[in-house]
Amino acid sequence: MKLVVSLMLLFGVGASSTVAGISQGCLAYEPARVKLHGMISRRTFAGPPNYESTKKGDERETYWILRLNKAICVKGDESLPGISEAEKNVSQLQLVLDAEQYARYKNLPGKRAEVSGKLFHSHTGHHHTNVLLKVAEMKPAHR
Repeated sequence: MKLVVSLMLLFGVGASSTVAGISQGCLAYEPARVKLHGMISRRTFAGPPNYESTKKGDERETYWILRLNKAICVKGDESLPGISEAEKNVSQLQLVLDAEQYARYKNLPGKRAEVSGKLFHSHTGHHHTNVLLKVAEMKPAHR
């Protein structure tokens, strides 16, 4: 419920209104901005050249993951196949940050946080969750 209220406040709508890009409680991909809550952790994945196994020689890629307090769904856009797929029961998001953000938020992994930004669908081997969040701002959660 808190997520819905946060989204309504973010978009400036009342409970009975419909916001373009949000359908039946699902969030929208960019350019819509969302605010989500969860636990941030670091996770290492296999990278190039095969994106299969670091034990078999693939590079290690470490990313931050937001494990959501409550799973979400994201509305797809049929006019953008492959990059705007509908997703249900999304409980983890890979966070996309720039170097300055990694430095600024270095103390957040291992903690609960409120993260705002724009959602997009995975489309490269470097994307390790179906839905990713390009981070605009993060702060410790107040719960």
